[in-house]
Amino acid sequence: MKIKASTSCAAVIGHPIEHSLSPILHNTIYRTLGLDIVYMAFDVSDDNLERAVEGLAALNFLGFNVTIPYKERIIRLLDRIDPIAAGIGAVNTVKVEKGQLIGYNTDGLGFLDSLKVNNIEWHQRSILIIGAGGSARAIGISLVEQEPKKIHILNRSMERAKQLAKDINEFAGYNLSSVVRDIPDNIDIIVNTTPLGMWPKTNQSPLDGYNFNPQTIVCDIVYNPYKTYLLKQAEERGCTTVKGIGMLIGQGVQAIEIWTGQEIHHSIIKSLYNEIHISLAK
Repeated sequence: MKIKASTSCAAVIGHPIEHSLSPILHNTIYRTLGLDIVYMAFDVSDDNLERAVEGLAALNFLGFNVTIPYKERIIRLLDRIDPIAAGIGAVNTVKVEKGQLIGYNTDGLGFLDSLKVNNIEWHQRSILIIGAGGSARAIGISLVEQEPKKIHILNRSMERAKQLAKDINEFAGYNLSSVVRDIPDNIDIIVNTTPLGMWPKTNQSPLDGYNFNPQTIVCDIVYNPYKTYLLKQAEERGCTTVKGIGMLIGQGVQAIEIWTGQEIHHSIIKSLYNEIHISLAK
């Protein structure tokens, strides 16, 4: 693409950030739609977060994505957040609108989109979420309206796990979620929301030593590497797996719709899944 003085800018901020595939995803979409936008990744250190956010607003960026470890901390720097993000307690997408910073969360719906693309049904199924951070909260709350049978939370910090289960139950209005210390029998879907297995520590897995049931569907929201060690372990046992790139595409498409006000047609989303999956699998 040709970058001109009129070209709009968007970005992702986080730390570390060199593993991010968001620039490839977003710039592919902009090229496909003929949008005059360029997307970049910025590694922002902990002590520079506030100044970085102020800078993006001052430069009149369309908006920016927020990734680990700032999805919760970013909230105090925003002018307002939408109700879904408020319920989740984490923001992954910020729109810059007339000098105001507005926070959204597209993670949960992005994850559900990745299940849809893979023809996976979650209604009345038992789901285990590993982790209790911002992504776990987004996925857990987004799953409520899909009426799963049960949502179990497994996390190193029992306090955070209990808080997440409580928040999901309050959102649902009934006792849908519970905290577990071990993986229950008859789990239908396992979702890893922790950074274990992320580049560069690609030989890590949150379920080392676990004897996978071949009937269990295993999902990982880590997308770099394309196929994590966890998913390799699961596939060796015959499990159906869902790669993290699907959630990245889903939440990215929704972020672009928020920034531009343009709805992206389903046929374009489907072609993006195919194009990006093929290119990353090489």
